Amino acid sequence: AAGAARAILLDRQRDSEAFANDDRISVVFVGEGGAQNGRMAETLNVAAKEGLPLLFIVIDNGRAINTFTGDVAKNQDVFLQGQHYGVPGLKVDGQDMVGVLQAGRAVVDHVRTSGPAILQVHTFRFNGHSPADPEHERGRKEEKKW
Repeated sequence: AAGAARAILLDRQRDSEAFANDDRISVVFVGEGGAQNGRMAETLNVAAKEGLPLLFIVIDNGRAINTFTGDVAKNQDVFLQGQHYGVPGLKVDGQDMVGVLQAGRAVVDHVRTSGPAILQVHTFRFNGHSPADPEHERGRKEEKKW
């Protein structure tokens, strides 16, 4: 994703006239479990340093494959990880369609004009991570809450 965002910047630098109205951005989707590693920090750093038009969308379903995120992560608010790099973030209820639309527009506008941003979408995983993951740990009671 950082490479694609860098390519967008290179296009704009190479031919500023042809790309004067270029509003492309690069988007990377990651789970909140996958965001709890060094690759996320490295990508945030380079995106901030180079002002890349990169949007990190974090799909937060409370699970890191078949482990509860709270069991493996001290801070589950991934949208705050960018603060150290000056990358703003928002967290939105993924079941609120209007809220997701509004937050999505806000972060896309930011990325187009100012550089990278994080959107953490808190949602519910209705199926297992893969066909081999039957989701035994969660009951119908939890599913009905969503």
